[in-house]
Amino acid sequence: MTVLEVAAQRGRALVGGHAVGHDDGADVGWGAYAPGADLPVELVELLDEWARAAEAVARSGAGPRAGEAVRVSRTGRHLAARVSVALGRSVDYCDPVTGFRIPLRAVSAVTRVPEVTLPRRGRRGRGRASTVFGEPTPWATGLTLAALVAGLVLLLNLTLALPMVAGLGLVGLLIDLVVVAGLVPALWLNRRVPTWRWAVWGAFAGMGVAVLPLLVVAVRGVPAG
Repeated sequence: MTVLEVAAQRGRALVGGHAVGHDDGADVGWGAYAPGADLPVELVELLDEWARAAEAVARSGAGPRAGEAVRVSRTGRHLAARVSVALGRSVDYCDPVTGFRIPLRAVSAVTRVPEVTLPRRGRRGRGRASTVFGEPTPWATGLTLAALVAGLVLLLNLTLALPMVAGLGLVGLLIDLVVVAGLVPALWLNRRVPTWRWAVWGAFAGMGVAVLPLLVVAVRGVPAG
């Protein structure tokens, strides 16, 4: 089965390469979306508003990390998942902000989430609100992942560094801190990436907690094991 692409171009939402949503009579060169009747009217309207918000963000020149751009990206991902559910097909989400293509496979359900406000330009250039659905923060799953990563990093750090710290004292602790500090820049770059951000903060927590027992061993000179 062909995978549909959900994207936005020039203020129009595209599903499978065809425009959906508001038709202002302009000749944009896109054909009518044949299976459009399979999409709920509400979803079509949300896709239309999202595409217009994405166009407003693009015209404003906001970077991909700007608050408005992040909300557009997350909202588009959520709406693409809803399209997958409505049509019962896998889709690829093409992010209009970053240009990244995100495959959505085997999507079976999407939870209705709180609304967020996206900026959009009116006809006279004044900002007005366009309300579409955002993406909920997966606190339960995220915190669980962070806790698991924190525990794993703590265990690995103690296993590898404890013998060295016990033998070298504060010098061994300093060596361990230098090694850990070398990992921080790479982790910091992913602190806002969905899914990975939880692992990043879990790793920071694990490394931070590991310093305490290592410091005790370094100061007291307690032998490992």
